Amino acid sequence: MIQVGTIVKITDATGITLGQCIKVLGSSKKRIAYIGEVILISVKRINLRKLIEMKAYRRKRYLKGTIHRAMVIRTKVNFCRFSGLFVRFNENSVIIINSKMVPLSTRIYGPVLQELCMRWPSIGCITRIMI
Repeated sequence: MIQVGTIVKITDATGITLGQCIKVLGSSKKRIAYIGEVILISVKRINLRKLIEMKAYRRKRYLKGTIHRAMVIRTKVNFCRFSGLFVRFNENSVIIINSKMVPLSTRIYGPVLQELCMRWPSIGCITRIMI
């Protein structure tokens, strides 16, 4: 359950570590985002080591204060599966995506729900742990 103002952890290989939700995309009255939904984030903290390794034209994309689309992959709120099993994570985390719902990085760190990987196969291809 992510609202406007929530600090989220970015768990992909782009070099961004923390971001803040500035808008929940969807209808105009939508205020809360759950697993699998898209939000707009503002970059709050970056990993300088990863940015130094990147090429110069890619570094400009991920500077502090830039705005990106992100998909929610883990939340602290329970997620109910079809079988009635509840799944909960320890952190709110997202991955950076483009407008076509394709991740910008080549790796996702940490577990991803199997339902999410079935809905978007491009996410399932770059993750290592599926729950």
